[in-house]
Amino acid sequence: MALDFDLTHFIKETQLQHGLRAEDYTRYHHYLTNRLATLRQQLHLSNEKKKFLNKEVTKHNATDARHLMLLALYAERCWSAAEAQQETVRAAKESQGEGSRPPGGVPPHDQYRKRLNKAVKWASKLSAVAHAVAAPRLQVECRAYELEVRGRAAAAHGALKDAKSHFLQSRQAYAEVSAQVDDAHFPVVRMKVGELDDRVVYCMQRLGEDAKAYTPAALPHHAVVSEEAGEAQTTRTVLQWNGRELAVANIKVKDALREARSVPVHSVEAKVLEGSGAVTVGQMNKVLDLMDRRVNYYNDALAHARQDLRGAAEGTAQQTQLQLLVHFFLFQVAAETLSRNLFLAEVHSRRFHATEAALQSSAAAKGRKGDILPSLYASPLEVVRLYEAANESVGEMELLPGVTGRADVEAHAAVCRAGKLLYLGEAWRVLGELAKAKSCYQAALAVLQEEGPTSAAGKLLRDRNEQSLFVLTAMEQTAAAYHKQAAPPAYLVEATAEEVGVAANVMRFPPDFQAVPFKPVFVDIASTFIDYPE
Repeated sequence: MALDFDLTHFIKETQLQHGLRAEDYTRYHHYLTNRLATLRQQLHLSNEKKKFLNKEVTKHNATDARHLMLLALYAERCWSAAEAQQETVRAAKESQGEGSRPPGGVPPHDQYRKRLNKAVKWASKLSAVAHAVAAPRLQVECRAYELEVRGRAAAAHGALKDAKSHFLQSRQAYAEVSAQVDDAHFPVVRMKVGELDDRVVYCMQRLGEDAKAYTPAALPHHAVVSEEAGEAQTTRTVLQWNGRELAVANIKVKDALREARSVPVHSVEAKVLEGSGAVTVGQMNKVLDLMDRRVNYYNDALAHARQDLRGAAEGTAQQTQLQLLVHFFLFQVAAETLSRNLFLAEVHSRRFHATEAALQSSAAAKGRKGDILPSLYASPLEVVRLYEAANESVGEMELLPGVTGRADVEAHAAVCRAGKLLYLGEAWRVLGELAKAKSCYQAALAVLQEEGPTSAAGKLLRDRNEQSLFVLTAMEQTAAAYHKQAAPPAYLVEATAEEVGVAANVMRFPPDFQAVPFKPVFVDIASTFIDYPE
């Protein structure tokens, strides 16, 4: 039976989980060393201590997918060692001091090229073994990986034409693979195709060619399973901002943008907020982790774009385009921060309603387990502060040129103002100030009605506002009926002195207070115990 597994997904997952998310090649190299030792032991390829036997993976003994994984990880370890050596040399050049030399000294400047050559040998062996024992799709995928490794080595040796040719062939092979993978692994292959497009553009720029002339062929049609997959499947190098098209030429900016778009924030957030109950701490932290990850990627892209802007010539069209690109990433960072604050406001608002229900129910009084833990009780003022923070993010967005007056920004601003007024009214209602609470509810409803058709968050706030107004009206009617029933009878009304007559020669008891003159006490003490001089 032919061997089959997803090589690209396997390598990408290994890289992101063990150091390359933070570009830590040394950590990745150490992990691969330990992983290879474990795999060799599992596959019975490890040698005895006193007797060496050359045990290799060949087409005759490759009966498990782990044999092919072993060869791929060998190539990855050589490549990570080369990148780690380059990082060491670069750090030594920046420090330029004897006291900061790394352990073992600085490797030779060209030493990393030998490791890349070794990676080519392992990738070639992987492709040869896969050609004999693997499924047709995996054969093409291994061939594409080999061409990519050859392109890296050629670029390191300065053979940019050969590197460009290898990258183009690898892209063509990955495009063929993309038509055969399932929906779960399709975004990973498309991301790899985008990386190869960036490498081709880099080679063209180094060769002095026009990078705009490179028009890669579109990938075969594939089903889109989610919003994030549809957003990530088109690795765009052109961004739309205020009616203008901005071309992204920096590879690091495109990598950060691609990684930011691949984070599944919206799908996970929608799944967490499906119900109407309180959100647990674990679910909240999961969504916040994804949101923070996307914000970090946008911040990386912003930092690289600002660095390009500082190096651009004054008064040129390139400087204008880079400035607009910086504005685009500033807007994205503010928008993601706004989404984070609105998500937290929704979480704390649900906790507040669950807290109120738990404190009013008989289950909480009897000690039985309620819908929310006491440690998660929330106050409406926490929701007010979160909506204020979200409104500050909207203000940061409006500071950018061309953003003020946009329909989506105005809708977000209306949601923030209405949410703040709504939960400020909830706070007054909890304190018993029903008149102030009613004015806040009416102001929030007026803001939402003035905005007109709003988003899902605005509709949810409007429903909650109308429900709060209904509850408040019922409370006012109940309070009015109670005061009407609790009014004291007429015969128990206290009479005043003018209304009650007193008969003659009758002394009131107790009598009225009358001031009586007396000698202060300290005068007696002074006259008794103090001898005045004669």
